Amino acid sequence: MLGTLLSDPFATVAPLWRRLNRWGLAAVEINDRCLALWAPGAISATVAPLPEGLVLDGIPQNPAAVGDLLGDLVLQAGLNLRAAAALLPSGETEWRMLRLEPTAPLKEQQLALAGVDQNLALMPLAEPGEWMALLNKCQTIDRWIEVFAIADLELDFLEVAEIAQLRALGIQFGDPAAPDCLLLDLQTKASHFTWMQKGKPFYRQRLGPAGGANSAKLLAELAVMSQFHDQPLWLMGCELLQPGLAEQLLEGGNGWLQLAPLRAIGSGDPLTDAAFAGLIGTAQRVADG
Repeated sequence: MLGTLLSDPFATVAPLWRRLNRWGLAAVEINDRCLALWAPGAISATVAPLPEGLVLDGIPQNPAAVGDLLGDLVLQAGLNLRAAAALLPSGETEWRMLRLEPTAPLKEQQLALAGVDQNLALMPLAEPGEWMALLNKCQTIDRWIEVFAIADLELDFLEVAEIAQLRALGIQFGDPAAPDCLLLDLQTKASHFTWMQKGKPFYRQRLGPAGGANSAKLLAELAVMSQFHDQPLWLMGCELLQPGLAEQLLEGGNGWLQLAPLRAIGSGDPLTDAAFAGLIGTAQRVADG
């Protein structure tokens, strides 16, 4: 090994220098339909379509292929990145409210959570001893780590979609002064309804997909929910980019359904911004440090 390094030092120094010289942290969203990247300093996302079946319900079926496509997108955009933050799709995250002894150190408490093969993230809420547990299968997390390793990007953090979407809306998770809101995240296989009250999820439900004949059923389900709320339901998620879907839902919602009004406008196109609300929220977290 020593002889190889001495005989051809540039072969090892050049790749090392390229790694040391890389800068910036990108925000990345990979869903069933597309791959989107928000580079440092960018005013809009770079979006590339994904082959059908490569990602299903937010889970990479072929991490090597997805990683190659992500790496290619970074190169095509002319970026010199060292790391990325990723948006974790809604469908794979299980939410649970925990009430723990507020005076005892967290590490000393027994968490009543089944399933040893789950990755756990804890988020504090306003009430003493109240926490939100976000659970994902370790296998799912491992696949995402593999995707970014193949793309030659360090994965700094994974962020659950709804948390990032709330940030894009100007709502701080866990803030008791936050306004109530209703979110509908439209993904390929399902729609995810979340009702936030005082900065924490009060109700969350997985509904059917949108598009085609499914939209009529989804609108019927939402019409039932609308009877219990006096505020609009904000639409977001990649499926809004289906041709004609946003218009169909907005017309069928009779004013109760609205595109998510993001705090910071990204691309200048409200439909695109609502489709990538979570990506914009993650990019804001990156920018805020």
